[in-house]
Amino acid sequence: MNVKNFNPSMRCLPFILILIFTGCVDTDELSYTAHKIVTDSGDCEKNPCAKVKVNFPTATATTDIADKINNIIDERIISYFILDPDAKKEETIEDAIANFKSEYLKDKEMQPDFAFGYEADIQGEVLYKGENLHSIAFSAFMYMGGAHGYSSLTYLNLDPKTGKEYQNADLFKNMADFKKMAEQKFRKQENIPANSNINSTGFWFEDDTYQLPENIGFTKDNIILHYNAYDISSYAEGGKTLEIPLEEVKQYLAIL
Repeated sequence: MNVKNFNPSMRCLPFILILIFTGCVDTDELSYTAHKIVTDSGDCEKNPCAKVKVNFPTATATTDIADKINNIIDERIISYFILDPDAKKEETIEDAIANFKSEYLKDKEMQPDFAFGYEADIQGEVLYKGENLHSIAFSAFMYMGGAHGYSSLTYLNLDPKTGKEYQNADLFKNMADFKKMAEQKFRKQENIPANSNINSTGFWFEDDTYQLPENIGFTKDNIILHYNAYDISSYAEGGKTLEIPLEEVKQYLAIL
């Protein structure tokens, strides 16, 4: 090195470059771990009781984004255990489960010959993880007496950059055009003639007009449109699911 041309400030250049590059790298990637809660009041096969099984993903990161996502996930799970919409909302999943079991014991005390237990089986799974979207599916079976329980499938679509939940309208650039395309796909899948009323084969769409479901989820290959039982058809008909390849709908989407 030519000492005459040496600039002492150049000594710091490598260090400055290191700071610049490491400052731009996010090493705290948002990931998920499985969390399980299983509880009952004894041997439910011999003696009816309140049986609960909950599996759900928990976001892990050192940022507050993980906390925001976990709060949304917790709220979704707690909502399954709400028996009285006017009652005080439980703050934790454990409190919601305890209340669920307590309500069963009250029912059993009022009806000593009550031969059935309560059951809650909730399974959460991360279906898609992308730069702008994390999509989580929740399948649930709830039984609280009566002729049968109720199964449902719902989704959470989350912004991993902010920890906020997307509303369905946030997912699309043009929801109206997407709905037209989805209706064509739905009619084809369910064998509904293109020139007939959407309810001509027995569906229950309000005002005889096709509507997107509340439950919209994503995998790496498809967008999922799911109608739970009673949304557009009877309990006996069960839920209806329409899956459309992402390649066919990217032009309508705002988040992929």
